[in-house]
Amino acid sequence: MRKILIVLILYMMMISCVRHEIVESSEGQIILTSAIQQDLDTLLTWFPGAYDNHQQVYTEFVNDLPAEKRHRQTHHIFHPVDLSFIPGRQLYAEQSQHYDREDIYRQRIYSFEEDEDEKAIRLTIYTPKEPDKLTGLHLDPSKAKDFHLDDFVLKPGCEVYWKKQDDEFHGYLKDNACSYYSEKFKKRVYLNETLILRRDALLLDDAAVDEAGLPVFGVHDKGPTINKKEKDCN
Repeated sequence: MRKILIVLILYMMMISCVRHEIVESSEGQIILTSAIQQDLDTLLTWFPGAYDNHQQVYTEFVNDLPAEKRHRQTHHIFHPVDLSFIPGRQLYAEQSQHYDREDIYRQRIYSFEEDEDEKAIRLTIYTPKEPDKLTGLHLDPSKAKDFHLDDFVLKPGCEVYWKKQDDEFHGYLKDNACSYYSEKFKKRVYLNETLILRRDALLLDDAAVDEAGLPVFGVHDKGPTINKKEKDCN
């Protein structure tokens, strides 16, 4: 009977054209898991942690690079959370700069889900309307108990897609799909970003341009920010 079941599963896989693997549980049950789901399990094993680009900043300093070619110091915390009103599996992101953990420039909830159409893992970004209320969520999960979906903003087109390539994950935004009007720069800004996640590092290469394609902010010709993993936060 089990052989017949496996043959049927293999046939369904062939006609659906979706990559799956057959896994047998300890109870002898046949489980059909997609390759994307397995990649998601791996991604969320690697991703949580504290990252810092101090080595890069120090190297640029001792090599006396021009100021415009140097990266600013950044520190990143990605910690597992579980907010019931947000779909998918989640990480809390708290990112600071200039060697000051209180100089926080970004706080987000990242939601990870399978995206069969894109054949990738989709990261949806939930931006808090009052980020200060989330500060330190990785240290005190109870801070999330008073939040609701209405307390967050979604920016359509700003999803990040991840695909596993050999022993690392490559992330990307769709070209010019993520944009917003910047009150600071008084213009519409288009965000483009590529990322690489390894077991021991996160490389961020992000840039913002205006409608004419001229740089607004970001690394541009500096190359990616190289953030080494300092510790796990699983």
